[in-house]
Amino acid sequence: MVLKFLMNYPFVIGLVTILLMLSDYFLTLIQEKERRAHYAKHYQSYPINTIEGNPAFQESVSKLKILNPKHLIATLVIGIGIPFFLFFIPAIFREIFLGYVWGLFLIVITQHLSNLIGYRVSRKGVHGKLLLHQRTGLLIQSGRYLSTALFLLILSILSESQIIYGVTIAGFTSALRLFILSKKAAPIEKDNLPPKNIIVDNLNTIE
Repeated sequence: MVLKFLMNYPFVIGLVTILLMLSDYFLTLIQEKERRAHYAKHYQSYPINTIEGNPAFQESVSKLKILNPKHLIATLVIGIGIPFFLFFIPAIFREIFLGYVWGLFLIVITQHLSNLIGYRVSRKGVHGKLLLHQRTGLLIQSGRYLSTALFLLILSILSESQIIYGVTIAGFTSALRLFILSKKAAPIEKDNLPPKNIIVDNLNTIE
């Protein structure tokens, strides 16, 4: 019923996709702003101090850029392209594909909300400081996505929902993506000692 409605109004599919992508980016900025204002004294990543896992957007997030031309272009291209692509694939795969695309963003958005709530409630009652290597952080996040995907897998089997099957695949591919990114991140030193310096905003260092 929902898919039939969406296929009759493809602009709704495009609009929802665009809103999801913009929500992902803006929630990242809100999360970074909250971290700097209240949580930075308790948490920093190294060797680069950033919450953004995608290297392509780390600089924009560190500078809290509201408009990122690369992200905006990608958002428009994907938002416009998805509805057209749906008409060229077999009908049997349309729900799975739509669930996959939207799932990629929904899984990340829910994690942003979880982190943001965590930062907000941590304004009080948190002491000490955590220095987290980027590779470790990416692996932790990959594990969270994997756990979410396993839950969705059970839910998709029980519900027999094609859209949830698509979201489940998105969960597994998101976990794999972060696992691959972790391998591309700077390696952890063999002695595993805390860092002497942390690169901030990809430009400066602090002791």
